[in-house]
Amino acid sequence: MTQSIDFATTVLCPSVSTEPSDAQFRLDETGVSIDGIELSETAGLKEIFDVRLGQPPQAAREAFSGTVLTIGFERDGHRVVVFVDGTESTLQQVSGLLFRRLLDGTEVAITHPTTIGGRVTDRQTEIGTLRITPGNIGCTGITVPCNVELDSVVGVNRSEKELLGRTEPTVELQYVEQGVVVGADLSLNPPRKLNLLGRYLRRKYSRIRRRVRHMNPPDQAIRVLTRLHAHGGTTTSGAMLERASNDPEALLRYLLTNDFVELDAGEIQLTMPGWVLVSERMGTTTAVET
Repeated sequence: MTQSIDFATTVLCPSVSTEPSDAQFRLDETGVSIDGIELSETAGLKEIFDVRLGQPPQAAREAFSGTVLTIGFERDGHRVVVFVDGTESTLQQVSGLLFRRLLDGTEVAITHPTTIGGRVTDRQTEIGTLRITPGNIGCTGITVPCNVELDSVVGVNRSEKELLGRTEPTVELQYVEQGVVVGADLSLNPPRKLNLLGRYLRRKYSRIRRRVRHMNPPDQAIRVLTRLHAHGGTTTSGAMLERASNDPEALLRYLLTNDFVELDAGEIQLTMPGWVLVSERMGTTTAVET
């Protein structure tokens, strides 16, 4: 990983000033640096404990209105937070590369899969190496190496579980593979990186989850989506729609318009928003922000 990103921006560091200031931001293989008249700071990768991308929190709401990158790091026994402004595409690129540099190569205790289609497996916990690539998370050094696309994630929970004889903070991951929801448990060494892992896993899932949580589909739509979920996310039969509504064509239009399903070669398939909506309604995911 030798890529560096360097751009002029506006930053806010509440512990230094209540007003934003202009600065040059740089991310390289060693960490991040901010160089400006009001603020000059460097944070190595080992000092960074938090990375967030999204709407500005309360502390930065008066200074920024759009997407901001939040970076938390330790300095002389204190925690410092810096808010970085920029275009969403630039901040996405910066946060993605920063997550990869912070997480890739971390030791991980992983149980995969813990569940397949809701059925609990007898898979044992193994120690491996976390692998982070653009849009993916994986693990090597275990009996069956795994690789999960972030686009397939439909659930991320934080819990405490017994792994290798000890209770450890754990991320419970759920993703869709070939129409089936698969579960995995991951615990990191050092444990402080678990929050970073949770944020990386939620990069796309959180946006979908926020959108579907503000929607109120009719009962007929919920019944169809739930039955599709039970059938592995795909059906070739229109009878499922006909059993749920007196106007199956209108119901299908609603599901397509709201991106809950898609049509492919005569099949009705759940989209990722559809998977997330059903998981939320069925209570199979109770994601906790970390």
